[in-house]
Amino acid sequence: MKVVYTQKSAFEIIQLAITGKLNPDPIGQRPPTSQGHAKYEEIVKSLLSGVGIGMITLRDISQDEEMQKIYPGVHYLVIDGGHRIRALVKFYQNKFAVNKKKLKDLDIDLNDFQIALDITTCTSQEAIEKFRNLNQTTPVNPMEMLMCDDQSEICRAVRSLTRYYAEYKNDSHELFETAFDKHGVEKSKFFDMAPNHRRKWDEYVFLALIKSHGNGNVDAGIPIFYDAVDQEYKGNNIATKTVLKNVERFLDDVLGFAYERKPYKLNTDVFAALQLVWFALYEKNKNFKIDDYQKFYESFLAGYSILTGTADTSYNNKTIKYDGEVYLIKEFVRKNITNFSNGPVQKKCAELILEEMGDDIGVIFRDAKRSLTTSERDQKLALQGFKCAIDGEPLRLEDSVWGHDTAWAHGGELMDGAVIRKTHNRDMGTTTLDEYRMILNLRKNK
Repeated sequence: MKVVYTQKSAFEIIQLAITGKLNPDPIGQRPPTSQGHAKYEEIVKSLLSGVGIGMITLRDISQDEEMQKIYPGVHYLVIDGGHRIRALVKFYQNKFAVNKKKLKDLDIDLNDFQIALDITTCTSQEAIEKFRNLNQTTPVNPMEMLMCDDQSEICRAVRSLTRYYAEYKNDSHELFETAFDKHGVEKSKFFDMAPNHRRKWDEYVFLALIKSHGNGNVDAGIPIFYDAVDQEYKGNNIATKTVLKNVERFLDDVLGFAYERKPYKLNTDVFAALQLVWFALYEKNKNFKIDDYQKFYESFLAGYSILTGTADTSYNNKTIKYDGEVYLIKEFVRKNITNFSNGPVQKKCAELILEEMGDDIGVIFRDAKRSLTTSERDQKLALQGFKCAIDGEPLRLEDSVWGHDTAWAHGGELMDGAVIRKTHNRDMGTTTLDEYRMILNLRKNK
């Protein structure tokens, strides 16, 4: 690691950022902690008053071949000071005023304001450690500390779902889409919070990743996230294709729920309760499917409201005994739906909510095994006299498939079916075997 202490004028730093030589928003940089320009105004006001804005720490990657593949043409990445640089650039571009005056209205030269710089040449891991050490005494939360890691494949998989990164050329999940209002403020389409405020959305995705890997409501607090990244560096990456596919499936279902909830948005507690119910269903049957989002939404909100809300008072004085202690049920659920680090209490809350939701909740449970093996189908075909169960005509094994009486996708059980001709399986769609036979007979009669 090589460190050079120097200084540049505010104007020089702005020009480096505008020309792309300095990247003030690299992959690991923490997102804004507030919306609008209020924070930016404070930064520039401090600079113009002579107080200064403190030392900015940059990483020199101009000679780093690997980093140049990710950030071609960039000389410096911000380790600490991204907000301050972005504030200077926006002020220079007259995006906001300080003391009711924009730069164009002030008789000042930004070359006159010097800013101290720490320019460090180092590895990515050394940059991560430097960021964390610099922010030991500043309000950087654990998720921001974790996500400053731009080497971890797990962190990359998580952040790729919550936001677009030019370096990744990724598509973020629709659940995390944002839009700008008439005042230029970026807002979430589906959450009643600022976009990924303090890395909250990254926390949600990390949570889903840990629970997907654990096959249900396991301990999934932030210390577990850190441990997962540590294990990755030791050669055990839990973010497998199967796990990530399931994370996206979870996000798809939350999105379906969010569309039912419109025009209201998801808040922290609703999301927390929803995720624990979803992973309880997953633990029960990994092939479950929310077949009717409206029915699921309505039954969930009913159960959730009874156990946490104030409109229904039937549970106000009811208690529950858990782990040798007695709790008021509502207090227990309210407290523990967000207690992600405690898998057992998450399971219990899910159990209580699902019990209130009832049986008809718009969910179907599908067999883990979707079809028979060739050997099993061969035996079934022999028992059918080598004839198709649909048309009764002779059937060879290579021309056959296992046909469900009720489609697997709709919850049909594996053994509730028969060996049929491939062409029938293609044409019958979601009809039952009896319904399809009736259709064929009607066609014959016609």
